[in-house]
Amino acid sequence: MANYSTVVFGGITLNITALTPSKKQKTRKQVIGKTLAQNSIIGLQGQDWSLSLNGVVLGTTTSNLSANRASIEALDDVATHTFTDGIHNGTYYMVPGSLQFDDSGERGNISYVYSFNLIEE
Repeated sequence: MANYSTVVFGGITLNITALTPSKKQKTRKQVIGKTLAQNSIIGLQGQDWSLSLNGVVLGTTTSNLSANRASIEALDDVATHTFTDGIHNGTYYMVPGSLQFDDSGERGNISYVYSFNLIEE
């Protein structure tokens, strides 16, 4: 089992509450503007990891909390970043549009709940 207390993506240590891995048919990936195009190629062997993550952004102050959230938002840049969790280590894209924060205000100014998807390069 992966040690989800030490998940790092793009140099940022994430507080993960759930990680769901799955395998998808390998695709060729191309960045077009702010879009990640995934093209299936007939006969292309192999599979890519697809990871669905849920987590919590924590902060010691309101400004620190906002800065920690902004660090995660900056990873939604259609570029590859290194991911390590002990099992699914590799280079991944954050799937554009998959980053979601729960901004309902129920958690006050102490944390943000988030989710996003990654696809292996």
